[in-house]
Amino acid sequence: MGLDMHLYSFPKIDGMNLAEIRCADIHLSELEEEKGKLYDKIKVYIKHFEELGFSWRSLRTEVAVWRKANQIHHWFVENVQNGNDDMCSYEVSKENLQELYNSCVNVMKRKTPHNELPTRTGPFFGSTSYDNYYYWEVDRTKTILENLLKNFNFETHYMVYCADW
Repeated sequence: MGLDMHLYSFPKIDGMNLAEIRCADIHLSELEEEKGKLYDKIKVYIKHFEELGFSWRSLRTEVAVWRKANQIHHWFVENVQNGNDDMCSYEVSKENLQELYNSCVNVMKRKTPHNELPTRTGPFFGSTSYDNYYYWEVDRTKTILENLLKNFNFETHYMVYCADW
């Protein structure tokens, strides 16, 4: 139990918006059984995953994960979710990632972390101290974002942030 945070990727599919793609992902089994026009449209985007003896198919791919990095979650709540800490999913732009990356760089220079990436209290959100774990998560996030900014294709894929606890 605690704050779990994820960035997911969904393919951009002609004639479908992000909400429709996410709905298709949720109902993938039913769509596959029906073998209708919608399934024909999305089937080339379906990926097969296997982990720990389980297998599944999905349009969604996990691209980053954090646990109890409440300072990173706080940034997403304030800068992507319009202040709503509601466990819903939100689309993230390349510009959003660049801003968060810049904040991580500034924090790692030990520039006022409580102003740049303040911690956030919440149910099982972890420590709110500006300690080694705080800086470790910020540095890890910087590395994740550096890779995504260099390699993620925002022209062909959506990026979505969600957190739960």
